[in-house]
Amino acid sequence: MFKSVRHAILLFILTAVLTACANPASANSPIPGEVNEPGSETPAAEEPSQPELTEEEKAAQELEKKIAEREELEKSRKEEYKEFYVPLVPVSEQREKEYVEVRALYATGHTAGNELNKENIDAYSEYVKALQSNDKALASSLYAAADKANKFERIVGIADATEINGLVINVKDDNGFITYESDVEIVQKMNQNTPIPIKDVKKMLEVLKDYDIYTIGRIVAFKDKNFAVLSPDHSIQLKTGGTWLDPNSGNIPWINPFDKYVWNYNIAIAKEASLLGFDEIQFDYVRFPDGAKKYNPITEFPGRNGRDKDVAIAEFLQYAKKELAPYSVNLGADVFGIITRTWDDFPEDIGQTWILMGEHVDNLAPMVYPSHYSTGWYNLENPNANPYLVVKGAMEEAIEKNSSMENPPHIRPWIQDFDWQGIEYGPDKVRAQIIAAKELGVTEYMIWNPGNVYDPYAFMLTETEKKTTYPLDKGELDYREKTPGDSADKYLSGMLNERFSYMYLMTPVADREKDFDSYLKAMESTNVSLLRYKVTGYEMDPSDKDKATVYLNYKIEIKNGDVSQIVEKDNAQWQSVRENNIWKIKAVFDAQ
Repeated sequence: MFKSVRHAILLFILTAVLTACANPASANSPIPGEVNEPGSETPAAEEPSQPELTEEEKAAQELEKKIAEREELEKSRKEEYKEFYVPLVPVSEQREKEYVEVRALYATGHTAGNELNKENIDAYSEYVKALQSNDKALASSLYAAADKANKFERIVGIADATEINGLVINVKDDNGFITYESDVEIVQKMNQNTPIPIKDVKKMLEVLKDYDIYTIGRIVAFKDKNFAVLSPDHSIQLKTGGTWLDPNSGNIPWINPFDKYVWNYNIAIAKEASLLGFDEIQFDYVRFPDGAKKYNPITEFPGRNGRDKDVAIAEFLQYAKKELAPYSVNLGADVFGIITRTWDDFPEDIGQTWILMGEHVDNLAPMVYPSHYSTGWYNLENPNANPYLVVKGAMEEAIEKNSSMENPPHIRPWIQDFDWQGIEYGPDKVRAQIIAAKELGVTEYMIWNPGNVYDPYAFMLTETEKKTTYPLDKGELDYREKTPGDSADKYLSGMLNERFSYMYLMTPVADREKDFDSYLKAMESTNVSLLRYKVTGYEMDPSDKDKATVYLNYKIEIKNGDVSQIVEKDNAQWQSVRENNIWKIKAVFDAQ
């Protein structure tokens, strides 16, 4: 009987299991033996929890997303830029733009093509340091090893041992030849037969970075014989047909600075140099040829469309700044030294106006070589024999120009390091130019030596420098060594003689039109004429060293239609303010 009962129980259990397998319960079915309360909901089964991503995993996902987006962007950019296409900096290698206070030496592509052996660089650096510490015995013992360094290794060694921290290296040289193997289609096309001096530009830049050297890629922009010969349609044209040849540069053609095709060519090279790792792009010969009075009547510039030359150069730099923005590089431009003084591209007519160019670059580099100035400049009989005074005068003018701008560029002058007309430029004359700028707060510079042979003594502090605080304290004088009264005198002499640039420069930036042409129109249409004036003195504000009261007398004529009124004022008081180290005047004529 017990067996029968056991068999029955087993049969019942087996039947129940088979039934359950044939009719599996829904996830929402009640558990047997349990009854849901009326109106209650059956709880849903929990989803398996996903493990939380680490910060590294999140960053990796974000990077993958950006890379995918970049790939799509590059496809459209290839279509847009065509032969001028240069890829953007890889997403994983993007950097922040950072401005550096630069003191640099110049190297041609051929110099930069030399091998860089760190053992030789270090040996030359140690030798220079021994010279700097005036340890003649140590320097003598290091000389043999240092002498093995080639020209480029010596430049790097100087940078490692002295205040030099940058190099200007030709990327496109004075003939228009590229100095490295380019991957840009248009650049390859224009340089098929160009001998390439820098065989491994990436390796070169890596070594320079190891020595913490700031690298500036020099691009000779519009004096490009190579491009002009290969593509004459994009060169400056003769009105009678054919290509104009520059008699001041060995009868070579120039490419046309009004031509946007030419702009894109130069900017493509700039982009690639940035992509390779240069910290800054410097455009040299960013101008029209000199001698404009002779060639203007016989030449034409396709694409000019009525623009002035200086407008075209400013627009080129504006365009370059925009196109280079994704590459996070600094942008500089070289200008003639005399541009620190001239105004509105007059009389040179080469397309260089300081306040127009300066608006679109991080730095302007006036070539203030004393050898380039003629008798009379800065009241000197022979400017080439007076390097300190030439650079001092030029920097004063550059500072004044900068003071008239809302966002002025850094001033980084080119310094002469070459002999001229029997005058030797040794380290003393090179250093004198550096000091002249330094006294005025201009601490950046670049050294031009065409042979790339530099004397390290030029970049060592003199004993006087070690004892001096820079910039020099001028007291009541500004950086042009002018008083508050002088600012009123310059403003009023400009008004009396219709030299409106004087008035523009001497007016505080916030008190006038930013655009000089608009300011000029306003001044030319004013109904106030100055008949005479005399500045009688000034008094400094005892509570603010950058403010003063200027005392003056003046006589003006005010015209309203056919009615004319003469106003004379004695003991007038105008306020003077020192703005960016230059005294300005708040000119207010009392019509009563």
